[in-house]
Amino acid sequence: MSYVQNYPLLPPLPKIERHDQLPDDAVVLGELRKGYKENNPNYIFIKRGNFLTILSTYVSEWKGEKKYKCWHYDFPLKVLSWFPKALADFQRPPAAGGLHAGAMISKDEDVDGEMLAVGSTTRGYELTNWSRDADGVDADPDYYEPTELSLDYELLNDFGLLRFWKDLGDKYEKGLL
Repeated sequence: MSYVQNYPLLPPLPKIERHDQLPDDAVVLGELRKGYKENNPNYIFIKRGNFLTILSTYVSEWKGEKKYKCWHYDFPLKVLSWFPKALADFQRPPAAGGLHAGAMISKDEDVDGEMLAVGSTTRGYELTNWSRDADGVDADPDYYEPTELSLDYELLNDFGLLRFWKDLGDKYEKGLL
C-alpha cells in the first residue's frame, strides 16, 4: 500500500551503502551506539552540504555468517535544531499548549523546504520526512513511502540520542557545523 503524496518529492541524495565508504562531501558529525556491543545498532550523523543523512548500521550474525546492514535517512540539516524542539512541543500536555489529547502525529512543518512531522509509536517516536521517498534513488515511481526514522525511548533517553541530537542542534544554531 502506497502513502498519499501530499507534497512534491525532492530529488534523492546519493545513497550511502556503507558507513566506511562515504562520499567526498560527507562530514561525520558524530555517532552513537545503542548498546555496548559491537553488533548493537550504530547511528551516524553525516553532514552533506545543507543536508543531514542519518545512517543506522549493524552487523547481524546468523549461523556463523555475518551480514552488514545499513539504513539511510535524509533530512534538511536544520532538523538538528528543529527535532528536539518539535519533540518537546509534541510531548507538551494539551493544557500547556500541546497537541489535543490522543494526538498521534504533529502537524507537518516546513523545515528548510522539506515537510517534517513527529509522531508517536508504541515504543517511542517517529520522525517523518514527507518530502523524501524512503527508498531514495531506488524508489519505485509507482509506489511512495515517506522517509521515517523510528526512535525508541531507550535509544533517545537511556543511550543519550536526544542529548547528542540537542548538542548537535546547539552547534548548528551557533553556526559551528
